[in-house]
Amino acid sequence: MALNLTVRKIYLYLFAVVGLVLMITGSVSLIDLGLKTFVFKQADNYPIYVDRFAAPTKEGTQEELTEEEIAAKEAKEEERQRQQRTSDRQRQASNAVAQLIVGLPLFVYHWRLIQKEGQV
Repeated sequence: MALNLTVRKIYLYLFAVVGLVLMITGSVSLIDLGLKTFVFKQADNYPIYVDRFAAPTKEGTQEELTEEEIAAKEAKEEERQRQQRTSDRQRQASNAVAQLIVGLPLFVYHWRLIQKEGQV
């Protein structure tokens, strides 16, 4: 009988800790996302590099691009990076919220069972 209670206590504490860890990692991810979005706005920005030469021709030569073509490539790359940042942030936010949604009930349920057993 004593072994059964010990295994049960180990189970309850283990899953309470798992729920707590999920909540902590989800919270840290949300805080990180908030800091990158509102405080450290340049944390996700990368320098834009545009090749100043066009693709090689059949003869193997390369022509230098005009300033308008370079500006168009830079604008296109900047837009691509902006879309990538948006999708990365949405992915991070959904992952963090999912961890909180799973971790909170897991922790609360098992922690209440632990507290009830302590009162009996």
